[in-house]
Amino acid sequence: MKNWLFALLMGMPAVVVAGDNTTGGFYLGGGAADLKMRFDEGGSSDWTIGEILGGYKHNAFVGGEARLGYGSENGVDLVYSSIYYRTESTNDTAKTYLLFGYTFGQAMLDVGPGQDDTMSLNGFSYGAGVGFPVTNSLNFNLEYRMVLDGDVKYEDESLGLEFSGVSVNVDYRF
Repeated sequence: MKNWLFALLMGMPAVVVAGDNTTGGFYLGGGAADLKMRFDEGGSSDWTIGEILGGYKHNAFVGGEARLGYGSENGVDLVYSSIYYRTESTNDTAKTYLLFGYTFGQAMLDVGPGQDDTMSLNGFSYGAGVGFPVTNSLNFNLEYRMVLDGDVKYEDESLGLEFSGVSVNVDYRF
């Protein structure tokens, strides 16, 4: 909970300061994330995730975004989708944005020859980012996200999980 409040407080002044907000419409993009998975019971692992994203910005305060991520580490395949409410503010130099949403996912474990096991992941997701225009339509973005702040369901047990880190992506505005 403290991380969510920190992200909100740190990102809100940047959204207010940035200015203009004239660019709207659809966008598509992709990128990579360097994330750390931490369990409440102890233990962690590092992940490199590939993501594709798409969204629509109506105005500075109304926008939506969806992401699909995939990564594979140590015999575990992870697939997730995130849906975000996105606020964004832009000017000639940069844009700032906040993401608030929810993530659904699955981790597929290779437990032996011909055997797979699946864990269900779900929880709140939020983040803040800054983007820089490369051209009128192409943007380069840096962000910090809590991809998942929730639970893992495995064999009728529920484990607390945080999955967070930094990502780099590009998006093309239509």
